[in-house]
Amino acid sequence: MAKVCVFCGGTPLTKEHVLPRWLKVALDPSVRRFRYIRLSDGGFQRHDAPPLNDQVKVVCSGCNSGWMNQLEEGVRHFLPALIQGKPCVLDARSQRALAAWTLKTLLMFQYTHRPEVRSVIPAGDFAVLHSRRQPTESMLGRLGFMNYPPDDSEPLVDTLCQGYGTTELGGVAWIGTLKIGCMVVQIIRAPDVADGYKLTPFEALPSLRPMWPSESPIKWPLVAAIPPELMIALALPESLDLNTMPG
Repeated sequence: MAKVCVFCGGTPLTKEHVLPRWLKVALDPSVRRFRYIRLSDGGFQRHDAPPLNDQVKVVCSGCNSGWMNQLEEGVRHFLPALIQGKPCVLDARSQRALAAWTLKTLLMFQYTHRPEVRSVIPAGDFAVLHSRRQPTESMLGRLGFMNYPPDDSEPLVDTLCQGYGTTELGGVAWIGTLKIGCMVVQIIRAPDVADGYKLTPFEALPSLRPMWPSESPIKWPLVAAIPPELMIALALPESLDLNTMPG
C-alpha cells in the first residue's frame, strides 16, 4: 500500500471506501454478497464479502473529505437509479459527473488488485485527476446497460482494468470497466492526444452511450441490454480502435 497519498503525496493516510456506503439503498441486501476482479488471462478473483466493505488506505484526509467527497455528492442523486435500472435522464452535467466519479472509483479499485495488476494505470493519471477533477482529452467514457443479476450466479459488482502496449496512436493505453447492478461504466485511456486534436467519440449503440465527452442526453434504461457473457469482450477487446480528429 502507499505511504503517501496517491493523488497529492500528502499525509496522514485515511481509509477510503472504494464504493460509497450510501449505495446500500440501491443494492438488494438478501443476495449477491460478492464481486469479481476479472483478470487479463480470462480468470477472476472472487471476493466473498459485501462489495461495499472494500476499503483502501492510499489517500489523505484532505483529498478524502474534500474533492473526492464532492465527486461522490455529484452522482448521489442519480447513481442508485442507474444501478437499479430505474428511469432517469442524464444531461451533460450528470454525464460529466458520472465520468469523473467513474475514473476516481476505478483508480481506487486498483488498490484492491494484486500489485502486478495495480501498475496498469500510471501515477501520472492519479495526479491529473487530482488537478482537473475530471477525465482528460485523452480519455473516452461509455455508459452501458445490463439486466440486474437474477441470482448469485452473476456478480453484483464486476471490475476489470487492462493495460495495452503500443497502439495505432503510438503509445500505451488502458481500459477500466466497472459494473454495478444494471450499470456498466468504462473509461478508455488513449496515449496523450496532440494539441489541437481530440479523440473521435465511440458510436452510440442501443446498449452503450458515450458519456465522456458528454454529448446528447441519455435516457435510462437503455433500449437494449448487454448479455453478461459479453462482459469480457467489452472490457478486454483484442485491440483499441481509437482515432483522433481536429479539436
